[in-house]
Amino acid sequence: MLSISIRAQNSLEIIKGYEEKAINYENEERLIEALNYYSVISRQDTLDIGKRAIKKIELLLPKCRELFYNEIKGNWKLKKKFDLDYYSNIKYTDFIKVENNRIFFINSKKIVSEIDLESNPFSYNAIAGFPSIKLEKEIWYFSIRVVNGQKRLRLRKKTDKNGNLIATLDHRGVIINERKTKKALKKEINTYYIKR
Repeated sequence: MLSISIRAQNSLEIIKGYEEKAINYENEERLIEALNYYSVISRQDTLDIGKRAIKKIELLLPKCRELFYNEIKGNWKLKKKFDLDYYSNIKYTDFIKVENNRIFFINSKKIVSEIDLESNPFSYNAIAGFPSIKLEKEIWYFSIRVVNGQKRLRLRKKTDKNGNLIATLDHRGVIINERKTKKALKKEINTYYIKR
């Protein structure tokens, strides 16, 4: 009985730590990071902290959608393709255009596919976090990263259209030499687009 009590106390301390981080991120206007922490809390706690987290998610989700949409709005050109797009509703194309609450995937000036962000809005997903999009069983995670002054839109498939989990192995974090680790972490391992 004592071990259950200790585990519950440890779990509560972890959740309180997550809530503290979420509040700090929110105060720093880093709303997407705050949303991701609140989402983790809501899945791990069903009591007061979890209920507070759900209320915060309801408040932050529309703001985060708008922030991320404004961040990716515009035209993007494929720079590096590392992933395979088999078993997928989304195919990597030469260009992506984001406008009017839609994401257009374009090859040779022809629209190959599109995502309507009103019917498939960016949301939080336990597998991918925020911002992700679920298309039937398929889950895609989107992110922005700035490397050497270059803004990159990264797309990462988390599950394929059959619902199979897709994992990316990343050895860069286990490199012992600190200088080599920093150099390796600057390299991109995801398919990405650059702003045109």
